[in-house]
Amino acid sequence: MSGAEIARQDRIRELARQALTEGKVDYFIGWKAGHVPSEVIPAFVRNVDECDMLLWNPLCHHNLTTFLKRKMPDPPDARIGVCVKGCDSRTLVALLQETLVDKERLYVVGVPCDGIIDRRRLEKAFSDEVIDIAFQGEQVVVTTRGGETKELAYEELLLEQCASCDFPNPRYYDDLAGELLPQPEGPPRFPGLEEYEALSAEEKDRVLADAFATCIRCFACIHVCPVCYCWDQCVNRSRRPALVGQKVAAKENLMFQMVHMFHVAGRCPSCGACDRSCPVEIPLYLLHRKMNKELFEMLGFQAGLNVEDKPVFQTFNIDDALGEQ
Repeated sequence: MSGAEIARQDRIRELARQALTEGKVDYFIGWKAGHVPSEVIPAFVRNVDECDMLLWNPLCHHNLTTFLKRKMPDPPDARIGVCVKGCDSRTLVALLQETLVDKERLYVVGVPCDGIIDRRRLEKAFSDEVIDIAFQGEQVVVTTRGGETKELAYEELLLEQCASCDFPNPRYYDDLAGELLPQPEGPPRFPGLEEYEALSAEEKDRVLADAFATCIRCFACIHVCPVCYCWDQCVNRSRRPALVGQKVAAKENLMFQMVHMFHVAGRCPSCGACDRSCPVEIPLYLLHRKMNKELFEMLGFQAGLNVEDKPVFQTFNIDDALGEQ
């Protein structure tokens, strides 16, 4: 790992240890090594002795604010410490704006992020199981179970949204784990949409129908989404009334995803958690990122930038694109 990454990891451990020692939190949510060396998973640290298992590296893709949404905190009145990257912090801001989480019971550690690698794409480059991923400067050293070792360029393995990230620094935090990174300038970028937007209306319909025909309705995208919080009141789950068809077919699947998209519109910062969780690799960004682009072009709005701002659908301005209609 780079010196900056090691410094961030050390600082995360220090802040977690301090928060637990002082009784500021009941537990601290970060990242730790998974069941194999190439895997990173969420960590729930409840005592000081466990803080050294917390880590930081370009495999820490999990958006940990998912564990803060409705009915998730355990116990319900727990004081929680949590690590957030730039995109993670924007989902937290969206939840705070709508008072869906209690700011007074949170201790937020912001982590500047140079970008997360696409582990799924990396693994497809090998026929054998990847058992170790190490980071050496600008190189990613990958080792398979059969003993094959290969060096790959870090920049070429970044998640699509990370390669053009507009917010490498957290937008909301109590303490910062590391130095802030340079903030990109210019208008927001919405990668991956160019080819789709160039299609005709009929071609777009066909692309969506083909993509969502493979959906198995596993709800992984909804479970992992930090700003989707309905749980027992979810329209997509309802049987009485049957608002969304439960048949697993292209038309019903598209409706299922459209409902989710409209539910999270104005909250979603395109963190990509839904894309990464999908077992059949549906390009969910086509809906969510496209919605975010439309909101920006129509209303100049981007989700989760400032806690003091009102949510976009809780405001009305006669001078904006909708007010003129």
